[in-house]
Order: sequence, then C-alpha cells, then structure tokens
Amino acid sequence: MKKRISFFLAVVMALTFAACSSGGTTTSEEGTTTEETTTEAATEEGSEAASETSTAKSPDNDMVVAMQADVTNLDPHVSSNGVSNTVTNTMYEALVTFDADANIIPMLAKEWTMSEDGLTYTFVLNEGVTFHDGEPFNAEAVIANWERGKADQSLRVYSQTKSWVSAVADSEYQLTITLDAPNNTFLNKLTQVRIVSPKAIEELGKDGLAKQSAGTGPYVFAERVDGGYTKVVRNENYWREGPKVDSLTFKVVPEDGSRIAMLKTGEADIITPVPPIQVEQIEGDSNIVVMNEKGITYRYVTLNKNYTLADGRQPFNDVRVRQAMNYAFDNEAFCQVVFQGYAVKPTSIFSDSIMYYAEQTPYDLDLEKAQALMEEAGYADGFPVTIWVDNTTIEMQGAEFVKQQLAQINIDVTVEPQESTTIADRTALPEDETEVQMWYVNWSSGSYEADGSMRNILHGEKFPPSGYNTAFWNNAEFNQLLDDALVSTDEAEIADLYAQAQAIAWEECPWMFLANDNSITAQRSYVKGLTYKPGGDIVFTTAELDH
Repeated sequence: MKKRISFFLAVVMALTFAACSSGGTTTSEEGTTTEETTTEAATEEGSEAASETSTAKSPDNDMVVAMQADVTNLDPHVSSNGVSNTVTNTMYEALVTFDADANIIPMLAKEWTMSEDGLTYTFVLNEGVTFHDGEPFNAEAVIANWERGKADQSLRVYSQTKSWVSAVADSEYQLTITLDAPNNTFLNKLTQVRIVSPKAIEELGKDGLAKQSAGTGPYVFAERVDGGYTKVVRNENYWREGPKVDSLTFKVVPEDGSRIAMLKTGEADIITPVPPIQVEQIEGDSNIVVMNEKGITYRYVTLNKNYTLADGRQPFNDVRVRQAMNYAFDNEAFCQVVFQGYAVKPTSIFSDSIMYYAEQTPYDLDLEKAQALMEEAGYADGFPVTIWVDNTTIEMQGAEFVKQQLAQINIDVTVEPQESTTIADRTALPEDETEVQMWYVNWSSGSYEADGSMRNILHGEKFPPSGYNTAFWNNAEFNQLLDDALVSTDEAEIADLYAQAQAIAWEECPWMFLANDNSITAQRSYVKGLTYKPGGDIVFTTAELDH
C-alpha cells in the first residue's frame, strides 16, 4: 500500500527568484513551508494601488532587474549563491517546485507516490518537454543528472542527491528513486535539483555549462558580460504557455543608491535588495511599488563557547552569560533603529514562515535580570570580546548596536569589520584553529524546512569546516531530536521532535537572537504578474510589462 501524493499541474508554474541578502549571509540549500502567508495578497494589493495613481508605461517589452552582485556560474549544478540561482532558475526546472505559498507542487513531474516506509518515490513525468538544445526530457535525463553528481562530489547537485541509493527508469516517463533512509526533507531538496540536458552534460561539461543554458525553462541564455549583466530571452519552444516578456536582463549594480536611481528613472524595472534606510526615498513615488515581504532570514550573533579570556575563563561556555546577553538586548529597538521597522523580534530559532516552527517565550528586555545572571556567573565586571561583521553599512550598524547594548552589562565589544570573503574563510576553520569569538551573521533556509534551518548551524556534527556551527555548541539531546525527526514519516511526531529541538536551543541560547529580516524589493508600477514568496523569491513566468 502506498501513500499517494498526487497534484494536478497549476496553470502557472513558478520560477523562483532567490533574494540576494545583504553581506554576512549564509544560505542553506534546504527548506519549505506549508504555512499560508499574506505575501501574494500583499503583492496584488500593492500593484492595484499603484495602478490607480500611475499611468506610467514601459518603453518596451524587455524587463531589467538591477541586482547587488554578479552571477558566479550559470551551471545550476555548480551555482550556490542567491544571485546565480536567480538567473539559473529562469532557464532550468526541477521535478517539483514551490507555489506562491511555498507548498510543494509539480513541475517536470506531474504526480508522485511515496512508499509507506518513506524509502521510495515514484514520479510520473510530463511528456513533450524538450531541453534548450532540442534533446527530449525523460526519466533517463533525470538519471543522467544524478549520475553527474555521483561522479563529481564537488558539484552542488551531489549534496542534493547523495541520499539517493538508486534512480531507475520504470518507463520513458516514469522514474523511481530509492533513498538510503527515510528523509522528510527529500522533496524540499528536490526543488533544488534542476535538470540539465544529458547531451550538454556530456559535450559541454562544467566549462561549457558555465556559459550557456541547457535546461527546460521558459528563458534561454542570450549573452553575458562579467561584472555587467546577464541576459536571457523567451524560449519560443517552451513546453507550457510561454513568458509574456521578451527578455530579462540582470544588471550588476552594487551601489544601493545607484539601484534606487535606476528605478526612479525607469532604467530598471525591478531592484533588489532595497536597504531599509532607503525605502523612504521611493515610498511616495506613484510610479514605484515597494514590496515589503515577510522574510525567512534569521539574524543572530554566534557565541563561540571556547572563547577564552586572559585569565583562562570561558564566559560563553556558561549558559547564564549567554542568557544575560539576550536579556540585555532590546530586539524591538534593534528592528526600528537598524532596520527602520523592516524586521521583527524573533520568537524561535527560525522564522515562523518555516514549516514546524514552534513559538518560544521571548527574551524580553530585562536589564536587572541580565545583570543578576552576570553576577551569578561571576562576570559582574564583564569582559572584553571581538565581534566579526561584514563591512557593509547595515551590517556594521547592527554590530555597533549590539556593542552598545552589551555595554549595559559591562561586556566591552570591539567591532571588527571584514570583507565577506575573509569572514567566510576565517569562519570555515576547525575548532582548534578558529579565532572567532562573536560573529554577526544571518541564515536563511533556501528550501524552507526545519532541518535546513537548524542542522547546519547548530548540530554537533556541523562544526566548521563541515558546517556553520561556529558556536561549537554540541547538545546530545538536540542532535538526537533532529536525527529522529529527519527519518520519521509521522507528521505529528516530526512536529513534536522539531518543537522540542527549538525549545532546547532557545533555552541554551548558543546565540544572541536578534531579528527576522523582512525582504524588500521594489518595482515600477507597470510591472504586473509578479508573485512574491516568503523570503523574497519572485515568480517570473507570469510577469508582464504594461507597454
């Protein structure tokens, strides 16, 4: 007896535009949510409101998106950052994807079943789909992509498919995947496995795929200038209803003010991200719609429990010190001062947009309690410590706010700004080599699920360089809860296990819990048909330009 999971294809398929977070962001590949949000409704309301007051028209049918950073690689099996995924997601598709509420829906697969033991998934594939190079999409094409990952473990697709024991073509358009163990994140990870033409894999390899497209998506690669732009054009042979705009051009515009200026003049149709401090510059413009969406980015300060003072004491190894730091921090003021209100106070260790979120009792500002805990722990006089932070304006403002707050309990913080690449290298060092003391950082789970929101940053097996647990926190009960939840097939049990895990991490607080960021983008009022998902992802396929 198999548990049937069958969905009919929606009229509109989603292409996700992965939001580019500000500096200091570490992004997971995993996650999803079934929680309905107001994202789509808010988007529609904003667009309608703008259309009532603006008569602006696009001069053409070519959409320009101004972005903070450049694409690093066009091969979807290699690219891993948000900007690269933004572009590759217009050219490549996966077996499944997310709808506007981030529920998993069909894409290249039209339906699937899962065995009761959670070990096998059988997919019925859509027929009549072709890759950009003219090759047919079928079960063998999916297998070729899996085999590419097996042959080269440096590829991102390897980590996404390493739990697959086998992938077998039952027929031309039916595929069965067997896992090494039940895994409740399987479908979430599958949204990240974008399918490349087997012919292109063989003939082009990494070098060739880095420069052109060989997917099934509604857009085809056209041209690219390193550090300048990447352009894709409408796929005239797309297997579904084709896109309504002729082309998408993703321009690299690192300077925040320049992106704002481009939007005001109409040189750009969409800009991302919009720094909170600059929203007021465009909010009153009837030709511009600001999209302020509920985010999934979690902002925190990691506390290395091994940090040792000159006298040999390790303050962050004492839970009372860690709790005191959280009670001394004014989250609401932080959200207002640093993020201009475009962030919310955290109520667990990940956003409530993530599936299996469980609300915790907040660490409300309580200086008396914080001071009492510091005294009880033997640190009434405080101690010196250094916090690492990316050298972008908003990141440094946040770190300086942390410094001011902790001064109230005599913790003397030195803010050390660094290039993001430098911090990435330094935080990847193992426990016995690291120099990290505190790190101002944020995390988002790219596929919206609880395991991806916790494992890589808090599990005891994920100390650098294998993960991002730079607190070097290792709680056996927490680890076991995550491990048990991952292989469970019982929804109630999964929810309970993840709730217990969140409660432990919240109580033990290996971090300072700061905020959940909103995702802010902006578009010209003549841009229609975009749907924004939690975290800032944008559905492009239905986009239109009123021209």
